[in-house]
Amino acid sequence: MHLILGFGATGASYLRYLNKRNIPALIMDSRHHPPGLSEFTSLNKENLFLGGFNQEILDRVETILVSPGIPYDNEILLEARKLNKKIATDIEIFLKESKSRNILVTGTNGKTTAVSMMTHALKGTFQDEKIISCGNIGIPVLDTLEEENDISVIEVSSFQLEHSDPDNLECDIACLLNVSEDHLDRHVSLEEYKEIKEKVFYNSKISILGEEYHGKYHLNQLSKKILFWWRGWTEGTKWLQESHNVSLLEEIYKDHHKFPFNKHLYTVMAVILSVAILRNKRKVDQGINTLDQSEGFLERQLDFLEEELDLSDLWLKTAKILNSFELPEHRFEYLGIRNGVHFINDSKATNIHSMLAAIDEVKNRYGKNTTILICGGDSKNQDISKLTKENLKSIKKILIYGVDKKIIKENIHTNADCLLVNDLEEAVDKAKSCSIEGDVVLLSPFCASTDMFLDYRERGHKFRELSGFN
Repeated sequence: MHLILGFGATGASYLRYLNKRNIPALIMDSRHHPPGLSEFTSLNKENLFLGGFNQEILDRVETILVSPGIPYDNEILLEARKLNKKIATDIEIFLKESKSRNILVTGTNGKTTAVSMMTHALKGTFQDEKIISCGNIGIPVLDTLEEENDISVIEVSSFQLEHSDPDNLECDIACLLNVSEDHLDRHVSLEEYKEIKEKVFYNSKISILGEEYHGKYHLNQLSKKILFWWRGWTEGTKWLQESHNVSLLEEIYKDHHKFPFNKHLYTVMAVILSVAILRNKRKVDQGINTLDQSEGFLERQLDFLEEELDLSDLWLKTAKILNSFELPEHRFEYLGIRNGVHFINDSKATNIHSMLAAIDEVKNRYGKNTTILICGGDSKNQDISKLTKENLKSIKKILIYGVDKKIIKENIHTNADCLLVNDLEEAVDKAKSCSIEGDVVLLSPFCASTDMFLDYRERGHKFRELSGFN
């Protein structure tokens, strides 16, 4: 018997997967009315264990399908490990059964934007292939198994990776964008969090380190597998080194000021190159195997790839395709201007690092002392002392709401002009009343939304509504 542990979107996808295979399952969730149950009208009530966790049923269970929202130290999982029960994730099942080429993308910030950019660029570049995005971006991976896709770009969270055995994460391309302090209410330390994120590399054919990643993986790994480190290969690629081509890129993007678009540009290009390698794998493998793998291997590898895969045309085509990319909602989403005041919805910013990046971007675009920041919610045990006077010097006023608003103000009130408000509605009202022409009202909460909203999307939609941009 299978046990589905946790019944949100992933739990529901587990049940659909099992139903198609006529595999019976028990369902357990700490909530009395988990949201995933609403679509299933003929469930056997004897198979439902809701409102708590009951270890007594483990003698009926062989395999536990765990949802990402369930902590690693959940009492059911702790007991299951003692009993040597099999524990599996949707990502592991998908990678084992999928017939597509699979790209795993993870990181603290920018996953959804990067996955969206990659999918857009891949569809435009390789038009003979069927390409989808799935996973944490919206569509559970198991719901795509029946489709005949050629390439799947999969957004993977640390919660999914935490429960997964790295030996079961076999993929074609793995991309780690960045790692910064986040989810420390669940993970023991930043170092453990990094190690969890780096699981994506354990069993990948090609590994890509994003522009902002700094960790233990470095260029000496190239002797074991193909690996791209953005600075290494962009600086080593002849086409990108030539000044007229750099000018060409600048011309293509001269009106493209969409943050955080630019920080993912070269990572996306690395994915395009990686797919080109996989499409020519035999030729590439034979060529790279003949190269001297001593110092300078990266440069020799890039020279070979550039010669064999005609990167000049590939880069130019990719750059032009990316110029038509539109950012997803709630990710530094420019809503518009009201009475001379700009409104930006960055509800997806759920950690300090992403909020500070948004603050810097506003400062660069609109100048200092123009930002009215709205933040707050569940701070998830982040180190709020990192919000220094230097970090916040461009802020005109900070409006703070949510369950941890007093803790946040205690840590930053000496570094900026802060005001506590009851909720997001009052925050927007105060922002409108204290702003003048040229100011920017920025929702960039750096906190989880679940103290007051279903998720960051609902929070972002509410901000848009309150700001008058429905």
